Amino acid sequence: MITRTTTVGSLKSYRYDLNRSNNTMNKRMNTALTQRTFNSYAEDPAMATRCFQLRRAFQRTASQLTVNDSLRHKYDVAWSAKLTASQDIYAMADDTSFGSIIRGANGADASGRNALGQSLTSKAKDLVQIMNGRYGENYVFGGADTLNVPFTWEPEENPVYIAAPDGTNADHAAAFQYMADPAKVADGTLPEGTLYTNDPTLANQVTVDGNQVPEENKAYNDSYPYKYLKEDGTPTNSAKEAKSVLCFRGVRVDSNAEGDIRKMEEFLKETKYVDIGLGHKERDGEAVSSSVFNSALQGVYYTGGYGTTDKIEVTLSNGNTATVEDVPQNLINIIDRLGTILQRCDPDNGNYASEEDEAEARALFKQFEDHKDLYIQRWTELDTETGFLRDNSELLTNTADSLSQQFMALEDEDPAAAISAYMFARYCYDTALKVGNSILSQSLMDYINL
Repeated sequence: MITRTTTVGSLKSYRYDLNRSNNTMNKRMNTALTQRTFNSYAEDPAMATRCFQLRRAFQRTASQLTVNDSLRHKYDVAWSAKLTASQDIYAMADDTSFGSIIRGANGADASGRNALGQSLTSKAKDLVQIMNGRYGENYVFGGADTLNVPFTWEPEENPVYIAAPDGTNADHAAAFQYMADPAKVADGTLPEGTLYTNDPTLANQVTVDGNQVPEENKAYNDSYPYKYLKEDGTPTNSAKEAKSVLCFRGVRVDSNAEGDIRKMEEFLKETKYVDIGLGHKERDGEAVSSSVFNSALQGVYYTGGYGTTDKIEVTLSNGNTATVEDVPQNLINIIDRLGTILQRCDPDNGNYASEEDEAEARALFKQFEDHKDLYIQRWTELDTETGFLRDNSELLTNTADSLSQQFMALEDEDPAAAISAYMFARYCYDTALKVGNSILSQSLMDYINL
């Protein structure tokens, strides 16, 4: 069957082809201008969905890379602190803590113990400053608390002065200047050493075993209104005269008190998890530790720990054996305490001020020797974590680059190809217009003939 060609049919077909050529030309022009293969989801749903998935993965990786790089810089600061501190602890040079301690323990260098003691005390302060280093506004070794200074030197408080019956009045330590009547202590009515307040606003809060203490059971004792203790153990009200003790986040580092030990244990259990591309997962609302990175650096851990060793036996220079109790385990404590003892030595011959000082010094020498390897071991752990962050940064960078190249290959149009396509579409449109001129002319002649 032969299709009949009419003027109306030819015009209709022409208009359709011309519009299609015009749409194609406009689309190619937009592609050349935007250099994108599509500009809306409706243009290519499959391609748009794939690009969305790739962009989402890229944004997640970029976020992980940002966090990882921030951590890497933080660990670089920690690593620098480690390098400075470990050289001071481990090297045997004369100007290091280790070298000074070895010389202090050596009888041949006894005459220089005073100067060595001053050097050690100074180095203990330097180590605290190193451990209080910051990255930006955050303290590197503060654990989960990076806004407050981790290590501080605090005056040693008088445990008798600040004692409270049940702990409820511990915040009002400055007001405690009453001691239990000795007669009441003798008959067991009140515990020995319990202090009560002379502040009328707090008087009704004073209790023993849950019972309020009557006024007649209180007696003022002006022999114990002292808040601090000096180096020799005598009380004082002056913080400057008091012995300085090392504290980590407000807790005494060399304390064996149950409450302080519990707080230290809680510090070391703290976590500050961040997602750095390890496959973040959660279980029961908690992050799976193997899928995240714990960025909490506990300064007390990297300086040898906390608390004390119960007993250390030493042999004195006269051949006698002595047992020293409660020897601190933290290296900063050890260095500072050794410095204090050595400064008390005779400036002429270097003899110790007492047998107790010699015994404690020898116990501290032994403790230092036993713990310095542990100190280096923990810094090695930090070194390993720093290296891991550097490697992970490179891996995340490569992943982000790969994802970027993938969605750019799908979304972006080659400029030369886009211009060529536009020029061809323009040529097709111009050709369609020329064909139209022929059709319109013939149609006009047909109309005249009619």
